Amino acid sequence: MDEKQPKGFKRAAKKANELLGNQEKLNSLIKSAKEKSKKKKKQLESVWNELQTLLRLLKAYRKKDYREIPWRTILYATAAIIYLVNPLDFIPDFIPITGLLDDVSVITFVIASIKSDLDKFKIWEEGKLNNEDEQDTARD
Repeated sequence: MDEKQPKGFKRAAKKANELLGNQEKLNSLIKSAKEKSKKKKKQLESVWNELQTLLRLLKAYRKKDYREIPWRTILYATAAIIYLVNPLDFIPDFIPITGLLDDVSVITFVIASIKSDLDKFKIWEEGKLNNEDEQDTARD
């Protein structure tokens, strides 16, 4: 953790560490993040695609479909989602214009910090989709 972490990230990472042991809470977090991100899609446009990748990664991890990933990556991804969902983070979300800027900065920080692991996850996803397509074609 040599990177310069955004304000409030350390607290979110601590919560993430506690939450990751509870499948029900992790599932609830993912659901809340999906709902909030859909409502705030325009404000999150700059990080939208990678945010969706983070959510898919956490879902695959929770379902134990994808486990070949460093703990730090899961911790960072979860912390970013906790930060996004928390309306009273460093800059409260209800403040017009700037309310989601800190969320975007945390998500950007996390994406940059775990980029190679996210790229590996995307390759895994593509392989999984290709396998499912091949199985569907074989059945037809």
